[in-house]
Amino acid sequence: MSSTRLLAVDIGSSSSDIALFDHSRLLKHGFLPSTPSTYDRLGPVLDPWQAESRLEQAILASVVPPLTPLMVNQIENRLGLTPILVEDFKTRLLPLRVDYPESVGVDRVVNCYAAIHLFELPAIVVSLGTATTFEVLSAAGEYLGGAIAPGVKIALQALTSRAALLPEIHLEKPGELVAANSIEQIQSGVYYGALAMIEGMVRRMQPRAGGRARVIGTGGISGLFAGEHLFDHHEPMLTLKGLELI
Repeated sequence: MSSTRLLAVDIGSSSSDIALFDHSRLLKHGFLPSTPSTYDRLGPVLDPWQAESRLEQAILASVVPPLTPLMVNQIENRLGLTPILVEDFKTRLLPLRVDYPESVGVDRVVNCYAAIHLFELPAIVVSLGTATTFEVLSAAGEYLGGAIAPGVKIALQALTSRAALLPEIHLEKPGELVAANSIEQIQSGVYYGALAMIEGMVRRMQPRAGGRARVIGTGGISGLFAGEHLFDHHEPMLTLKGLELI
């Protein structure tokens, strides 16, 4: 079977992930902030990829509609390719057993599609990014629904923005649960609070999945929690791999 060079693009609320696949093998990965001004700087990323080996296909998932045409134009102008837009057919990728299937974010649909094809079902997909999202998949590969919570970084920013005397606090695992200073106490509250929330949500969702659901962790900050035995599988590139599968 001949290989296909594929450009996969995931435009998220905060950042846009781009990847180069050779058939199913992820060769390169990069990201840019999801702002209009950054799309003019795609050249240094895409041009070398195109020079090494001509790209043959492109696929795009976006949760920021104003940025979608900007990326499409860049891909068309630089690569001579018209990208596949997953938004156009996302409701046909898997059964969406929810009230308004068309309202499910395309990134969440792509994550579920990847989970169905890569892991054992039933499953719960936990994505830690701008928001923390939970997706429940049945043993038959149906999307049963999920939950959306504030992202861990958003929680930290919301807390520290209202505390004028505190310096900038970085999101990281604190040395102690019961911390002895204000900065580490906030880190502890945010980190272990998120950990307890995820553990509790997964435990409560397990019966809805209809069996022992595999827990799949993904998203930009999922690696921060990867060592906490939360996930049966940690796949930070789940969305990009889902795009390649599609």
